[in-house]
Amino acid sequence: MFSDLSPSSHTYTTLTFVGRTCTVTMAPAAITVRLLKDGDLPSPRQVTRPYLEQDYDKLLQECLQQGRLFEDPKFPAEPKSLGYNQLGPWSSETRDIQWKRPQEICQSPQFVCEDMKWTDVCQGQLGNCWFLAAAASLTLYPALMEQVVPSQQSFTTGYAGIFHFKFWQYGEWQDVVIDDRLPTKHGELVFVSSAQKTEFWAALLEKAYAKLNGSYEALNGGWINEAFVDFTGGLDESINLQLPLPNLYPLIQKAVEKRSLMGTSINIASQNESEMKTPEGLVKGHAYSVIGVYEVEKNGGKVQLLQLRNPWGKVEWNGRWSDNSPLWSQLDPALQAKLHIKAENGEFWMQMEDFMRCFNTLEICNLTPDSLCDENAQSWNANSFQGSWVRGHNAGGCRNYTSTFWTNPQFLVTLREEDEDEAGICTLLVSLMQKNRRQKRSVGRDFLIIGFEIFQVPEKFDQMNLVSQRMTLIPSLIPVRLSPFVAQRDVTSRYQLPPGRYMIIPSTFHPHEQAVFSLRVFTEKQHTLTEIDYEIMAEQSVFQESPLRGSLETFNAHFARLSGQDQEISAEELQRILLQITSKHTHLKTDGFTLETCTSLLNLVDRDSNGKNNLEEFKKLWSKIKDWEHIFKNYDKDQSGTMNVQELRVALEAAGFHLNNQFVESLCQRYGDDIMKVDFDSFLSCLAHLTHIFGKWRSLDLDKDGVVSISKQQWLKLTSFH
Repeated sequence: MFSDLSPSSHTYTTLTFVGRTCTVTMAPAAITVRLLKDGDLPSPRQVTRPYLEQDYDKLLQECLQQGRLFEDPKFPAEPKSLGYNQLGPWSSETRDIQWKRPQEICQSPQFVCEDMKWTDVCQGQLGNCWFLAAAASLTLYPALMEQVVPSQQSFTTGYAGIFHFKFWQYGEWQDVVIDDRLPTKHGELVFVSSAQKTEFWAALLEKAYAKLNGSYEALNGGWINEAFVDFTGGLDESINLQLPLPNLYPLIQKAVEKRSLMGTSINIASQNESEMKTPEGLVKGHAYSVIGVYEVEKNGGKVQLLQLRNPWGKVEWNGRWSDNSPLWSQLDPALQAKLHIKAENGEFWMQMEDFMRCFNTLEICNLTPDSLCDENAQSWNANSFQGSWVRGHNAGGCRNYTSTFWTNPQFLVTLREEDEDEAGICTLLVSLMQKNRRQKRSVGRDFLIIGFEIFQVPEKFDQMNLVSQRMTLIPSLIPVRLSPFVAQRDVTSRYQLPPGRYMIIPSTFHPHEQAVFSLRVFTEKQHTLTEIDYEIMAEQSVFQESPLRGSLETFNAHFARLSGQDQEISAEELQRILLQITSKHTHLKTDGFTLETCTSLLNLVDRDSNGKNNLEEFKKLWSKIKDWEHIFKNYDKDQSGTMNVQELRVALEAAGFHLNNQFVESLCQRYGDDIMKVDFDSFLSCLAHLTHIFGKWRSLDLDKDGVVSISKQQWLKLTSFH
């Protein structure tokens, strides 16, 4: 009964998103949807969102009115808040832990004793020196600290056992509420503490950050820049000191002048080396803060010095310019008094050459407009996009996987203005962040290996609006720059590029890995950043009737036999027909045609809306089903009987449908199986759905020019599967 169809004509009904990189070139018409362009960086003056919808002011007032101390139901004083493995409920490490409020730990606790300073942050029994080093550095910048640790919190006035802290998370600030019950053993804090035993801001800050990341144990192991970014919304850079920049010291000087946050560390070859002390007093696998620079005169030359701090508050460098170094005696007494503060506080000076010899990585967090510290210090032009890699849709992996790489999200950045200090060059910083992975450590998921590649866009790219065209082009391009692929939350790189248009493709290293991400782009001069997407359109052939191939008499005879006494095909009868025919074709895998699928197919040509097809209606439907079956067979390249997303996208294009990324993702999730494969019955259901909604869009074209504007609400309603 399946018959061939004649070639269809090619006129089009087109739908384009305003604000995307879609350009309508196909005649005669387009249906245009005006949607807000996603991706602008939030204003520095945006309202902070309450984390987990816990409003601090409201909860505080409730506790004060009821005369009770706050107990946080979202992060309770229970073993699950401590961790999941080494700090799990059955671990010996947590056996004797008791949760106590500060007034149960000491007399007259204070939120802050005098001023906040780096000696307030002392590491406890948790491998989160990266977080503590960042917190210690933050104390040097009161404006930044005020943003993260709101003032006017105390254990006296307005005390109700509730505190709050603010962290930047992927483009917005989150206000995290906690109670003040802290883990203790034998009356002492288990984790971070202050050198002043009655001070608790650091311990409470650590608890809020643990809540944000799912547990205390989730903070084990990390990079100082991860915390820097969460404290400021800034832009992180990582510099390999074994491959140093020629102007590294001036770069560090400028970073200090711009009040950038900096940290450094020594790599470890194995976990056995973690926190191993070197003969010169440095600790491997440990995060240090870089807090100052100074050039001193010595023997007629200049010596470049860096000031560092160990968040342990002790264990210091014992080499040149250390606290006990005789080199200090060669300086002017006034300068000695200014720089050489001899104390076992974890703070010390190093000569630049020693720093580069001993340390492996320098991390710099450049403050941005989102840092909320100085409205006059906005030195970067910034844009961002929030996106995702969806398994089976656009999780294509790196360029090693040529068959899937082209499916990854793609972004176009246009660099028009050169830097002021260098002709023909534009500074471009790209930062890729994977979201919410620390929180998933408790279920066995950690940071994925991520990175990005940058390609110069060829002139012909704008004319390549078809999926099949870009599928061929992208694997053939050679990147002009690429980032390292690492298992970290943030991957950031700085590039010097000539003005032009560049395509950024962020990806996981391996395909089929699912995650959400934030992509940020920074330049010294103005730039534009847009997501590269596809136009949404339906060719006129979608709505045209196809002639029936084969014997009309034979078709009529089959119809008369299968349609029963009423001479109409119902959903149940169509279901039996499709199951009978596909059972004979091994190239068509199905899960069985549901009555819902059969009803949607019948409705495509059901002119009297009685839920059935008469002979003429069913003739049109059968021709369309045959057309779609032919497409399915042609584009199921591996002959598996199912389609992956690459095959599906080009098959939809062959059927006359051109869809944007968001639309395709929703289709894959709706019609794909557990591994995002689409079988034949789902393919037919998908095409029936598309034909239906494009028919609705076409019906809105009242002036018949092929252009219809619809609201976002209409878009969501028309594309809904309900």
